[in-house]
Amino acid sequence: MACLLFKICVELFLEQPATVGRVVALDEAHKYMTESAECNKFTDTLLTTIRLQRHLATRVFISTQEPTISHKLLDLCSVTIVHRFSSPAWFRALGKHLAGLDEATASEDDPDTGAEGGVSTLSPPEGRRARWLFENIIALAPGQALVFAPSAITTASNADGKIHAQNALNRLGQGVLKVRIRKRLTLDGGRSIMSA
Repeated sequence: MACLLFKICVELFLEQPATVGRVVALDEAHKYMTESAECNKFTDTLLTTIRLQRHLATRVFISTQEPTISHKLLDLCSVTIVHRFSSPAWFRALGKHLAGLDEATASEDDPDTGAEGGVSTLSPPEGRRARWLFENIIALAPGQALVFAPSAITTASNADGKIHAQNALNRLGQGVLKVRIRKRLTLDGGRSIMSA
């Protein structure tokens, strides 16, 4: 039912003339983006919107706690922000859709074990790419994330992975960018209890 209502709302929203840029934002998408017929129709509406986003002056943001939504939607993501998780199945699922993960997950063993703590670089080391990425996802602190955005422009970095003050700019490509997201502004049912 939610997908049917969302589909109608998005279509009505997009019918209106655009005088400024518009945003379609879906939060907690894993709760309603299932394999039902209504969801598939809503997914088709979103796919059309994403493909025509420049012409419609519209951008689509999808937030989910599981990378199990439509693979067609994941394939069209131009920017993906990954917070901490520890599921090898989720890592493999993302590996089928992200430019920075596709080679890594296809060419190495499953990242089920081990966690050596990695360093934050724009380009993970070759040969250990999948393990390095998975270890870094597991090691993310609250408020940190890895950004996969192949067409993003970033400052230059040396082979040591440290960013240096230079005028040169690079396309992120299959690299990954570790970022700090703002702290929470509100409490979720109370404070997180941390053991000492």
